[in-house]
Amino acid sequence: MIINLEKIPDCKALLRLEVPADDAKAERNQIVKLFAKQAKIPGFRPGKTPGNVIEKRFKAEIESEFEERIVREAMQKAQEENVDIIRISEIREQSHNNDGTFTATIELITAPEFELPEYKNLEVQVPKIEVTDDQLKESLDQIRERFAEYNDVENRSVKMDDFVVINYKGSIEGKPVGDVLPLAPATLAQNTGFWLKMADDSFLPGFSPPLVDAQLNDTKSLSVTIPEDYQAEELRGQTIDYEVEIVSIKEQVLPDLNDDFADKINPGKSLEEIKSALREQMEEQRKGYRKEMITNQILSKINSDLDFELPKEIVMRETQSRVNDIFSSNTERGVSENELVEHQEEIIESAGQQAHSSVKTSFILEQIAEKEEVDVSQEEILERVSQIAARQKTSVKQLTKQLKKKNGFGRIYNGIRIEKTLDLLRDSAVIKEVEAEDLETK
Repeated sequence: MIINLEKIPDCKALLRLEVPADDAKAERNQIVKLFAKQAKIPGFRPGKTPGNVIEKRFKAEIESEFEERIVREAMQKAQEENVDIIRISEIREQSHNNDGTFTATIELITAPEFELPEYKNLEVQVPKIEVTDDQLKESLDQIRERFAEYNDVENRSVKMDDFVVINYKGSIEGKPVGDVLPLAPATLAQNTGFWLKMADDSFLPGFSPPLVDAQLNDTKSLSVTIPEDYQAEELRGQTIDYEVEIVSIKEQVLPDLNDDFADKINPGKSLEEIKSALREQMEEQRKGYRKEMITNQILSKINSDLDFELPKEIVMRETQSRVNDIFSSNTERGVSENELVEHQEEIIESAGQQAHSSVKTSFILEQIAEKEEVDVSQEEILERVSQIAARQKTSVKQLTKQLKKKNGFGRIYNGIRIEKTLDLLRDSAVIKEVEAEDLETK
């Protein structure tokens, strides 16, 4: 077999192959013999049917088997050309020529080629793990709030730190929020019986102060501009006008912080025991948060140092998957299909950016795994299968059957390999601890 591999843009390659007449004939004869052994044709004993009869009877099947074998062999040879082939995009041409030769052109999707930057000993900044007494007190106060009593206030107006029960409806330039921003959370548009704590950072910045001095049953008009650091990018900078009705005013009364309160939280425990357990829990949460921060900073540094072409088909497939997820999640929370279609360009653009970043990161981590020879043992895969089976409340045997049908073991292998690669990167990072307030200003 003669093959020629030509790299083309968009992480693709054209594989042109030619099988000489003698080789093509020998391969075809092997397939005919295989069919002859298995074929049951009236008038002939099993295995004794002449080759010409087999070729005539199973012409299409023989050609299909021949083409599959040749393509497999060509792919094996192409892998030896130091090209990382992901999969076949399409088989453009296949020709059984009059001179007995066979030729084909196959379009392949290939992994991007790039040189890894330095990925070890990267400096990252994280907040300190230890919990201060003030932070512990703040968490205890949050627990106290769950046991608080709320007394109705009727003889004065609203003030900061009160709780008010309100009905509200938002609009943008006279139109309902849902019509202008269909992806906005439902609570941003309107609500009834909503409990609002009168604080600067409650609900939306700037929402509470205009309600100060309002009386019971008053209706207040106010405007709020969504801050630039709001989680949903498409909502940032939007100004929403609200009509707010004061349904009731309540004063919060917190329980005393003592052993009696501790016993309510966890019977038989003292306040000091509750504090110790809470501090330990907060430190564990911070460890998880730090781990995520370290990962994100490392990947951000590596990504910023690299710019390379990605396979468009893979990015498009990932984009479509994310678009489907967005449509599905928004449909579940009541956003109409028409509203989603109106904003589909924004949805697709956002999903595309996320997909590009995700696919790029995947290729980077795979190359690091290759360079560091990160491997996954059979024991690690079996342990992960057992964990998944336990979570799904099924047997390992049943789950194994399902995984075999869907190439699930390959996904598990890749998942564990990426996890181990991230562990390697985190272990090599240079950790610099800073105060939380300093971290926010970096």
